[in-house]
Amino acid sequence: MTRKDDPVGVMKFAGKYEDGVALIVLGGTSGRHWKSLQSEIRPNVILGANGTCFEIKDLDFHLVVENMHMAAGRAAKGEKRYQRIMGILNHEHNAKVKMISYLSWDLLEDKTNCISIKRMGELGDNYEEQFARFSFRKYGDGFLAGPLFSHPGALTSSRIKFRIGTVATQLLHLAGILGVKEVHTIGMDFAFKDQKHHWYEYTNYQPDKFRTSKMFCDYHGLATQHDWMAGAAWLKETIEPLMERDGLKWIDHSNGLLKAVGFRGAM
Repeated sequence: MTRKDDPVGVMKFAGKYEDGVALIVLGGTSGRHWKSLQSEIRPNVILGANGTCFEIKDLDFHLVVENMHMAAGRAAKGEKRYQRIMGILNHEHNAKVKMISYLSWDLLEDKTNCISIKRMGELGDNYEEQFARFSFRKYGDGFLAGPLFSHPGALTSSRIKFRIGTVATQLLHLAGILGVKEVHTIGMDFAFKDQKHHWYEYTNYQPDKFRTSKMFCDYHGLATQHDWMAGAAWLKETIEPLMERDGLKWIDHSNGLLKAVGFRGAM
């Protein structure tokens, strides 16, 4: 079957920053300090996702991996929360390369410098089989995603399925494809600080169409979510060893959930 993503387009960047240093900036509140970290580590490449494009101009790579059609429909009805979310697709920013889920490809107003991507295990793919052959240095079956999330009462319906890990894992995978030997992350708090998750103006996490109030919890003094906890454990127990296997050193500067669960690379 013909693929709707563009693996050739992704892999043309393979090894572009061989043995270099990558900085990944995510949406957690620690991300506001990205410029100080940039000055400290002097990265060869800067990667961001979702709403980071509102604040960081000239990103080297920007990722949007979600299916945005539900948000697009609600935005069209005038819901400001979703109008803000849709800005990550059509916001005027200058990322050199924009990697966009094939599920949202038709929503793009301008496809200049855009590459169609997917996540492994998406829409019925055999996730276990794909994960067994996963490498941080190859795009393969799609960008890295975690196992399916399951927690009693945390989701509004048993029909809702999503994988742990968040876009942070896709950016770690992209850094590996780019050939770097060291990757630094900031904004991977996986927690609510001062009742906010994002360091830029963005929508708040709350009980909604997908989450119930049971999704939200506390861990060692951090306000967080059960799916973030599951993702942090998976990153620590499964992904960090795979990164070491593939020659990637990962250092996290977020001072959030990863540090609380004992992630070895947390500063």
